[in-house]
Amino acid sequence: MLDRRTFTKLAALVPLAVQASGARAEAPARLTIAQPSEGFLYLPIYAARGLGYVQDEGLDVEVTIFGKGAAAALTSVIGGESDIYVGLPAVPLQAWAKGQKTQLFAALLKQCGSDIVLSAEAARRTRLSERRTPAEKAEALRGLKIAVAGAGSITDLVVRHVAIHGGLDPDRDLTIIPIGGGGNMIAAFGQGRVDGYCLSAPTSTIGVVKFGGTLLLDFAKGEYPPLRDFLFTALSARPEWLAANRGVAVRLVRALGRAIETMRTRPEAARAAIGPFYPGVEPAVLDAAWTQAMGSLPTSLDMDAGGIVKNIDFLAEVRSARLDVPVAEVFTNAIVNLAAAPSTRHQEPAREAGRKE
Repeated sequence: MLDRRTFTKLAALVPLAVQASGARAEAPARLTIAQPSEGFLYLPIYAARGLGYVQDEGLDVEVTIFGKGAAAALTSVIGGESDIYVGLPAVPLQAWAKGQKTQLFAALLKQCGSDIVLSAEAARRTRLSERRTPAEKAEALRGLKIAVAGAGSITDLVVRHVAIHGGLDPDRDLTIIPIGGGGNMIAAFGQGRVDGYCLSAPTSTIGVVKFGGTLLLDFAKGEYPPLRDFLFTALSARPEWLAANRGVAVRLVRALGRAIETMRTRPEAARAAIGPFYPGVEPAVLDAAWTQAMGSLPTSLDMDAGGIVKNIDFLAEVRSARLDVPVAEVFTNAIVNLAAAPSTRHQEPAREAGRKE
């Protein structure tokens, strides 16, 4: 069920007409987002841009894709080259433990959004169809070559976690190959240079629909218990940036909330709006990816300590060492709460599907 207390407010909240008319005379506030890949993990961002909601909030959003993964994207934020990191919370938690602090302030995905795709040959060789439990399926990775975006990336961590769940040593019992973004993965997969790869839709969908691959586990349906109901994608920024740009962060979160509400209530309009961001993806593939992603949308943008602890547990299992971070300090719901505050509201203007910034 949709959390009406959050999303009904977010869907209706935009600046007052008088304020908005004054804002049009001003230059939009520029905002840079560091994104690890072009996948559907970040679908609300694409939808908010395509539906025109970030423009309604007076924002000029630039998204930079870091094909080598989340670590590179977060480094850009820590170094001040980008304003906001979006991705797996475990990555900024690792940085916080090293004294490089960014604070999580909004959730975008509360289910594992990456997929591990195996080739038809690898699935046959490992008798994947005969394996029933998640642990048995995870053990199928033994001896395989699996492509990931980069060392320490979200995809790398997910593959390692699944391998460990299957009783494997990720550094000895399989070969994990950092290869870059989705284009490189699909090329290697199609040429048979790897047995599988890990990335989100629509890249994972291409491997299934076009190349006859199969999902090792269906994360979106909660088939893998350790990452079920898991805070997988969130926004994070340096605390000093959030303090100086709180209004900008609030406007972004408000736009994202409206986008998620539209994805739920008017999926056809939202689906049309994200199409221009994936010009090279065939409609049938994009439709299949969209259908899969709809089951992973969050019912609220806020976070709790439990979601942070699950990320810490996730890292502890992969890294064999537990992070020492102050759970109550690494995230805040202040931005989400401000975005939902009923201080400025009017009727949402009509939007043309597919509008881009």
